[in-house]
Amino acid sequence: MMPGKFRGRFYQSKRKICLSKVMLISAIAGFAAVNSAGLGVASTTTSNAKTTAPMKGSGSVGKSMLSNLLGAEHLCLKASCTQKPSTAPTTTQKSAKAVSTAKPTRNVAQQKNIKPPIQVAQGTTFRDIQGNWARTFIEALAAGDIIKGFPDGTFRPDEPVTRSQFAAMIRKAFRKAPIREAVQFADVPANYWGYTAIQEAYQTGFLEGYPNRIFSPNQNIPRVQVLVSLVTGLNLNPTSTTAANLNNFFQDANEIPGYALNQIAAAAENQIVVNYPSVNLLSPNRIATRADLAAFIYQALVKAGTAPALNANDIAAQYIVGYQPPVAQQPSPAPEPIESVRQRLRLPSPPVVQRVRRIVGGASSLSTPTGFGADRNAIYVGGTYQGRTRYTGKSDGAVAAGLGVGDARKALGFEATVTSYSTFRTGFGKNGGVSFKVHRLLPSDIGVAVGVENFDTWGHPDPEYSSVYGVISKVFPLVSDETAEFSPSITASVGVGGGRFRSEADVFRGRDSVNVFGSVGARVAEPISLIADWTGQDLNLGVSILPFPNIPLVITPGVADVTGNAGDGARFILGVGYGVSF
Repeated sequence: MMPGKFRGRFYQSKRKICLSKVMLISAIAGFAAVNSAGLGVASTTTSNAKTTAPMKGSGSVGKSMLSNLLGAEHLCLKASCTQKPSTAPTTTQKSAKAVSTAKPTRNVAQQKNIKPPIQVAQGTTFRDIQGNWARTFIEALAAGDIIKGFPDGTFRPDEPVTRSQFAAMIRKAFRKAPIREAVQFADVPANYWGYTAIQEAYQTGFLEGYPNRIFSPNQNIPRVQVLVSLVTGLNLNPTSTTAANLNNFFQDANEIPGYALNQIAAAAENQIVVNYPSVNLLSPNRIATRADLAAFIYQALVKAGTAPALNANDIAAQYIVGYQPPVAQQPSPAPEPIESVRQRLRLPSPPVVQRVRRIVGGASSLSTPTGFGADRNAIYVGGTYQGRTRYTGKSDGAVAAGLGVGDARKALGFEATVTSYSTFRTGFGKNGGVSFKVHRLLPSDIGVAVGVENFDTWGHPDPEYSSVYGVISKVFPLVSDETAEFSPSITASVGVGGGRFRSEADVFRGRDSVNVFGSVGARVAEPISLIADWTGQDLNLGVSILPFPNIPLVITPGVADVTGNAGDGARFILGVGYGVSF
């Protein structure tokens, strides 16, 4: 740090204390929008995230704002959303091993806990699946309002699906008696929206956890995991030599993980596998989409005798591996009451809605760093405006841009931000700095980060000294209802740092000290979060707004120094950010 350099300028113009916060607001705005392409975002999605995900956080005097506009809402970790597990597994094949590999014990026809055949009614349609390859599967599962779409009338068939969302689908699609006792996963608290579904999927043998009782509920699930889960849960066995069988079915059979060979062979023989756009390409390690899940689950229901097989003239039939047209249509038993069908086959739309919003869901902080950050090839830009700077009547603003790489779920995420200070008054790029942050996403929606703002500078930025910090953040869901359209949450962050986080008295005296900062963001509606932010010197209040559901643009108006204890009164601030993953 260089408090000495700063002290002289402080006496000349006290307004500088606040300018870095303006830069942070612009940086956060840009980063808040990062990763929307993946989710989801996520993880983005998936993701997605990618997932998750997550690109949250801040790491510099312009970047903090960018990161924080996305904030913890980006978990997903999202992201991008092809997010990977946040725990032990480090490759897609390792993560896939979390799926149950228990030996099948009996044929599906012998399972008394799976309901007898029913005739699924004509399905509900969605405006974004017209002409989609999976339309028949989606509409059949949505018959009688069994699957909910999104509030805008879409289904979003290409969005990724997380392990917790898949567990909820399994719970609704199949009735099966438990085969083992429940287990308390360390990263699935009792108030988590999918707690019950995860427990039932585990008890009935469809899903497994990872070592150390980790489930990774926000991990995007690969196609191979879905198929292994369905085959294991339905107790299906292959009837022919596995290697030869798979080579006959798939051109990319060599990409199937070794642990999954028998289950994938059984899935193909029983017409559960659906491959789009090429029926001969399994793409086992690709993240499963909502369309994939609809197709797999529907075909599993066909095998279980609870849904009718597709007709040969249905366009979706050409993507079913080993498809054989139905020989004869058997008389249908009296249909079950529609409510019973809904309860057994209902799929949870809310987790997907929540995941999409987490990719571009707004900020949890105004001008302080959070424990979340950008990763997985994310770029973000942002700008800030301040009605007047501290101790002056003049307005000013800043521009920032950044990049996130690495994977915070599997190892570490790294983000770097370049900021142009006092852009409105002195010109773009005349004064600037470079900031860095390293962050890690832990189970239970916890993020930790360390960073340096203004690691290097040029011109006469404000401030010219570095600010080193460490911070931890956590997302607290406020509801556990897995069928809710919207899930409010609170994101809290607390950290310690030097430099700009010191008290105003220490900055004024040039004292090299550390101080506490923090923020609380309450997501009260899908596009809106309320934010309170303590910088170590003053209190800021603001609102994070996502004006367009599918565009990663975040706007954050606010008021700085609302208490007037570290300056000359409250000031209007505004941040705008945009971000993408590639």
